[in-house]
Amino acid sequence: MEFDRVKNVRNRVFEQTMAVGKNEPNAMKTDSLHTYRRSGMNQIKDIIISGYIRPKKNVKGGHKLEVFWTHGGDKLFYFSGEPILEVPADLVQNGQIGALSIHDLSAIYLFSQEEHKYINRLDYILDLYNNVDLNETDNLSL
Repeated sequence: MEFDRVKNVRNRVFEQTMAVGKNEPNAMKTDSLHTYRRSGMNQIKDIIISGYIRPKKNVKGGHKLEVFWTHGGDKLFYFSGEPILEVPADLVQNGQIGALSIHDLSAIYLFSQEEHKYINRLDYILDLYNNVDLNETDNLSL
């Protein structure tokens, strides 16, 4: 049975009580006004194609139709080099049903190897979303 990955998704939000990551020059700092999700390039492409932050179709384990987020703050840093999604904290609550839209995002941070830091590329991703040719999604250049 196929589940609707937009309507049936459950958002999970975790609070950080211990420092995660490291406050180093290249780490991306977070703030308590936002909630974050470490992502991958496949999900960024899926956001461009669908317009939503959806779970994968096939997930191993018991977390089907769940999207995990972490509330930001002075103890949460990212330095994985993976894409980071950011939404205003008031737009996603723990247990909330329904996928967030690309328009709910306040940032999509991609790590720049040249500059050794995260850069907000939301405007670029929105431009791709607004102009994507669904027949050419395998050739998306991020």
